[in-house]
Amino acid sequence: MKAIGIILIVYGHFFSFYDRYVYVFSVPLFFVISGFLCRRENDTRQFWKKLWYNLVVPMLLISVLNYLIGTIKGILSGYYPQPVDHFHFLWKMSIGLYEAVGGLWFVYTLIILKIILQFTPRAYLHLLWFVAFAVLAYVHNHYDVSLFGIHPSKHIWSVTDTFVSYPFFIIGYGLRRWKDQLSAYKPNKYTICWIIISLLLIFLCGYRHMYVIMVACRYGDSFLLFLLGGMAGSAFIYFLSKLLDKYHSRLVTDFSLGTILILGFHGHFVNAFKGYFGASSPLNLLVFILIVLIFVPIIRFCQSYFPLIMGKYRVKKPTPSNPPA
Repeated sequence: MKAIGIILIVYGHFFSFYDRYVYVFSVPLFFVISGFLCRRENDTRQFWKKLWYNLVVPMLLISVLNYLIGTIKGILSGYYPQPVDHFHFLWKMSIGLYEAVGGLWFVYTLIILKIILQFTPRAYLHLLWFVAFAVLAYVHNHYDVSLFGIHPSKHIWSVTDTFVSYPFFIIGYGLRRWKDQLSAYKPNKYTICWIIISLLLIFLCGYRHMYVIMVACRYGDSFLLFLLGGMAGSAFIYFLSKLLDKYHSRLVTDFSLGTILILGFHGHFVNAFKGYFGASSPLNLLVFILIVLIFVPIIRFCQSYFPLIMGKYRVKKPTPSNPPA
């Protein structure tokens, strides 16, 4: 599911054919999967260590690399950055502004969600979070609120993106109780029916309201349609992935393992190719496939020689011979 999800992200950013329907569920899908794969750690120190090496370090490394690439492009274009520009970048990255973290806004938001989950022990508190974030999302979408002279609605900020991401994340986490049943599901004569129903719901939710732009905390016209479309799309990808299970290849594993690399760097390739290809066409589809495939050798190289950037640091579990520090 992660592999299909990341491909849809690149599709939406490059190939605009029916992208409004892809936006209905492509990002919500990622948060559903992230919630489903997440669990609360009994050892708080272990939680912070995993969070640091699996999410924070890759986000920092990729953001800095992207900044360096942008700086080099600027110098080649005749703009020479000032020292204050570097401090501005570090500040914006630390608070999760999109202009610093780019496509890794998802990771910054996920870090916040994981912290909330880790330190929210009761189920009813998650319901309160759900309602609170839904209210905040509504306020953010309909009112220009000022906090200490700052207008959050005028900035693309990973913190406010939490408002629209938490519902899908916690629904995914709640689905863990049926983890065995979901893993054991085998396609049957009803699977195609569920896929068709899911697609119809996606079409309804995409047709009936504005674009869903989660990076800007924009859920469209209706929060209910936003939730319905995101979950319908997640169901669609779930059933589709079950149908495609028998065709599993190493490429699927590569895309799943390298999700954070694709999120962080695909914008460079999208922007480079968009300069040559305008309106949607069959040729654009081929270029989109090319962009996705470009990451295969990048992912395999990083997996072998620089796993830290993929969040693949192995946290050792405490043992009698290796007690926690």
